[in-house]
Amino acid sequence: MAHTIRVAGRSHEGAGRRLADPLASDVPATGAPSPAAGQSPAARPARVGAKEGPTPRSRSRGWTAYIPPQHGAWAFLIVPLVVGFTLAPITWAGLGFAVAWILAYPVGYFGGRGLLVRIRRGSFTRLSRREFRRAIPWGVALAVVGVPLLVACPWLAVAAVVVAAVWSGSLLITLRRSERDLGNDLVLVVLAVLAVPLVWLVGGGASPAGGGWPDIAGVPGQLWLATAATGAFLFGSVLHVKSLLREAGNVGFRRLSVGYHVIALAVFAVASPWWLIGFGPALLRSLVLRPGLRPAVIGAVETVVAVLFVVAAALAV
Repeated sequence: MAHTIRVAGRSHEGAGRRLADPLASDVPATGAPSPAAGQSPAARPARVGAKEGPTPRSRSRGWTAYIPPQHGAWAFLIVPLVVGFTLAPITWAGLGFAVAWILAYPVGYFGGRGLLVRIRRGSFTRLSRREFRRAIPWGVALAVVGVPLLVACPWLAVAAVVVAAVWSGSLLITLRRSERDLGNDLVLVVLAVLAVPLVWLVGGGASPAGGGWPDIAGVPGQLWLATAATGAFLFGSVLHVKSLLREAGNVGFRRLSVGYHVIALAVFAVASPWWLIGFGPALLRSLVLRPGLRPAVIGAVETVVAVLFVVAAALAV
């Protein structure tokens, strides 16, 4: 999986996009970009007495070069997994799937970077080969975890094809230079929330003994409700963060964000009052926070709101 937020000057892509455009810059947790994101080292203002940090060249040679710098993407990976475990029994297979799901992100991130560069430049350049090499250790780890899962749950091969197809759709959008569109954010939210039903299915929720094919008809309505709520929450986070950063001067976009949160709150509160714990704070922060806040503050608020959403999911289901 490859997820994207892109920041250039004042620009910001929604946290969901972290799984898509692999050429994006750094962001802290839950979607807010880092203060220096989008700036070259030469463009950053010098601070008197500040120690010089690692240069891009030194980072590219260290072990940190193998860690995707898209910090906001991790929330889009973890929140759906945790929501899935609020419904599913915690089993070794379920935990193994969670590990495989997380390992798949850096594989898609670096693999996507290499593939995009290869397609755009028409040949395997030094950059594309470097990115493919960075995907190899993660791919090996994914194989170590994933192969036993496929043996135990062969239907996961079909799920992997579906995930790859959704990821490929986002990659195609990126190739068309449309990765900043809300449509791409929506695609990536769909990709993220697939983890909710998959965790439940791998955990044996609708699978017969022996790891056979799951009975989709046996999936409870609460699982689909939790999946929809998770998608609605993540897309709301995309709209909110974008309204504070990339669309900071767009009053209409901010109204869109607030209106979306009002509708989401009303819809899911009807399903269960417990969802108010998740969507209430989300609406409140979309009303209170204004452009101009430090990205670290935005990220911290998003983290708290995400935790409350997970609590709401645990209570509602």
